[in-house]
Amino acid sequence: MARILVADDEPSICEAFTALLEGEGHETLTAANGRDAVQCVKTEKPDVVFLDVRMPGLDGIAALKEIRAFDSTVPVIVMTAYGTLDTAAEALRNDAFDYLGKPLELAKIRQLLQRALHAKAAPSATTVALEPAGEVPPRQLVGQSPAMQEIFKRIILLADNELSVLVQGESGTGKELVARAIHSSGKRAGEPFVAINCAAIPEQLMESELFGHERGAFTDARQMRSGRFELAGQGTLFLDEISELPLNLQSKLLRVLQERTFERVGGSAPIAFRARLVCATNRDLASEVAAGRFREDLFHRINLVSINVPPLRQRRDDIPELVRSLLADANREAGKSITAVEQAVLDRLRSSDWPGNVRELEHVIQRAVLTAKGTTLTVHDLNLAAEGSAPESSTDLERLAGPLDSVAAALVAHGAGVADPPPIHELAMSRLERALIDKALEVTGGNQVAAARLLGISRSTLRTKIAGAGPREPG
Repeated sequence: MARILVADDEPSICEAFTALLEGEGHETLTAANGRDAVQCVKTEKPDVVFLDVRMPGLDGIAALKEIRAFDSTVPVIVMTAYGTLDTAAEALRNDAFDYLGKPLELAKIRQLLQRALHAKAAPSATTVALEPAGEVPPRQLVGQSPAMQEIFKRIILLADNELSVLVQGESGTGKELVARAIHSSGKRAGEPFVAINCAAIPEQLMESELFGHERGAFTDARQMRSGRFELAGQGTLFLDEISELPLNLQSKLLRVLQERTFERVGGSAPIAFRARLVCATNRDLASEVAAGRFREDLFHRINLVSINVPPLRQRRDDIPELVRSLLADANREAGKSITAVEQAVLDRLRSSDWPGNVRELEHVIQRAVLTAKGTTLTVHDLNLAAEGSAPESSTDLERLAGPLDSVAAALVAHGAGVADPPPIHELAMSRLERALIDKALEVTGGNQVAAARLLGISRSTLRTKIAGAGPREPG
């Protein structure tokens, strides 16, 4: 049984609440204005407060501020018949637990009350305490699993030498964090760390981005511009998604690594390349080499030392420490002060497969912190974070692919009915692939990088398929 305060100047509202709450075994307190509500919270210490905005004397928002001045934990649900964004925003800015519009719905009242009571009880549930946010450096590489400990050892060994490093792992595993750790752990820590995503720069701009250009080198080159190789100085140059670098620029990168000099586009004066190179990819570069999409000599040049970052599903024991670090970041960004996590939250996070790896976990934590009430992250906060964010299931995809069954049946039936059937498989696959590529390009506005990412193939593979397909047939 809980003690619930209902503050509203309409007697009918208080009576309706009393009937509902006492019918479910709760004790109900009532107040007809904001001043009485504040006094009741001080003397009776209710478990949850329902507080109307428009009341005589001290209004609901002012009462909420006074309540928060001496009690930061009691959940206060603000009610109003004047549902405006400004009112809701002001209530939430003053740490209201939630916002309830009138006319009141019994199902909504029950739902909010259950959430509020759960939040009120959360600190006494099984929780995991967190370090104060200020003690956890932002965006750090963390983990106690054997795989992460091996990575830490490798980083220490690499910190002060000049060898090129290739960091491999699935998207979202933290490859850039590994690169930054290598940089910050060694003698180059005080020098620039310059990163570029090779998949995010259009091919026609990539050379200028890497090497810079002289004034007049091409149209719109109105002044000299330094590239990433030059800006890195004596620090670290991080080439992310190196597998997406076009073949012609792969040869130029190889030459830079061999000669340790480069020229700006449109220039002839050699510039010394003094930075350490760290590359990363989420693809199997050996397979890319075998397929002719990546130069073998460049592969061996950048792969002097390799670090493989495991997916999160293979290091589930690191999740509590990752949550601690990610919560510290999320607290800073959202202006919150979450200091504990229910054990049930950690259990649920451990049980997920995390196809998006640490990046996906980070987004879940960020959304959960935004919706959290109080100082403890609960399972309910996690559920809210997941609403609308779950990836499309295999069942959904099977349903979308259903019409293909009819097309396949028709094609096979046609082939079975003729003496010399056409190459049905080749025809169907080429047409389907062409249609997928055309639709992906249409959806992304012709952006090949975005289209390749949507299709789950590399940009070079997409270019090869587009070139091989030739012009579309009319009609």
